[in-house]
Amino acid sequence: MSDELMHAVGDDPAWSESYYFNFVDPDSKIGMFTRMGFRPGNGWADALHVVYLPGNRVLFTYGRREIKADLSRYDGDLSAGHLTLTCVEPHQRWQIHYAGPAQDIADPAILLERSKQRPQGWFTPANLTMELSFDCLTEPHYAAQGSHGHFEQSGRVTGTIQIDDESWPVAGYGVRDKSWGPRDWGAGSRSSDAEEASSTEPISGPTPFVNWFSMNFGDFAALGGSCFRHRDGVMRGEGWIQRDGQSGRLTNVVIETDYADDSIIHTAVRFCAETEDGEQIEMTGDVFNVCPTKIPMPGGATFVNEGLTEFQWGARTGYGIAEHWHAVNL
Repeated sequence: MSDELMHAVGDDPAWSESYYFNFVDPDSKIGMFTRMGFRPGNGWADALHVVYLPGNRVLFTYGRREIKADLSRYDGDLSAGHLTLTCVEPHQRWQIHYAGPAQDIADPAILLERSKQRPQGWFTPANLTMELSFDCLTEPHYAAQGSHGHFEQSGRVTGTIQIDDESWPVAGYGVRDKSWGPRDWGAGSRSSDAEEASSTEPISGPTPFVNWFSMNFGDFAALGGSCFRHRDGVMRGEGWIQRDGQSGRLTNVVIETDYADDSIIHTAVRFCAETEDGEQIEMTGDVFNVCPTKIPMPGGATFVNEGLTEFQWGARTGYGIAEHWHAVNL
C-alpha cells in the first residue's frame, strides 16, 4: 500500500492521519502552510490553512467535517472546510486548492489573546482563492515507518493566490510531510529525557517543548527535523537533509531562539547540526512573520507558533518555517 493513502486506524483514541504542505516565494516573501488531519477517534477531520502576506499580514482559515472510523473511504476525498488536497501522482505531484472565507489579520500576534479579549475589528473578512501545484524534488525521507509513520519531502511550488481584488502569482520551494499514528498536541508528547527538565533549575523566558523546522535553499538543498527540550534546557534533536537528489540524516541538531520582549513570539533562530559524513552545518534565521495557532488542552493550551523565516547558510539564503510549541496555562 502506498503511504500516500490512508492507513489502518490503530486503537489509540488520539490516532491521526495528517497531510502538511508549506512553501515560501523568495521574491515576494509570500508563504503558506496547510495541515489537514483526520481524527477518527474524535469523529472529524480538520484543516488549518494560513497564507503569509507582505507587511506581517496573514490570512487565517480553519474548517472541519464529520468523518467515519474507516479512513480508507477518504482516499481521493481529502477535503475539510474549503480546502482540498489532490494527489496527482504519488510522491511526485500534489495540488492544493482553497476557495472560501478567510480572516485577514494585520497583526497575527493577536491570536495569542483570548477570543473575548480581542478588540473589535481585529480581522477583516475576506475571500481567498488559491491554486497551487507541489512538485516533489526528491524521494520521501522517512523518520518512521510501519503502523506509526512519518515522512518528509521537498518540492517546488507554483500557482496563484487571490484575496478579494488582490492577486499574486507565486513560485518557490517548500516541504511536505505525511504522518499517521497517535498525535498528542500537549507537552506529554515530549521525550522522557525532556520531561525530566522540570527537575532542573527554572529557565528564564519562553520554554518551548518542541522546535520543528523546514528550510529550502532553492534547488541546492532542503533540510528539516525537530528538537525537544532536554534536562539541560537545550533544544536538541535530529533531522534530514536532501541534497543532490539524495537524502541523509542530520544529528546533533541544536536550535537557539530569540524572542520579542515579554512574548512567546520568536524573532530569530540559530541552528547547528552534523551530517552523516561529519559535515558541520551552521546557519542563522531571521523570523519575519509568525502565526500562532492555539490548541486547547486540559488546564491551558498549546500554542504552535509557525514563523516564516529567512535562513542564512554561509553565502546562501534560504526560506522556510521555524515552528515552536509552547505549553501555556490559562
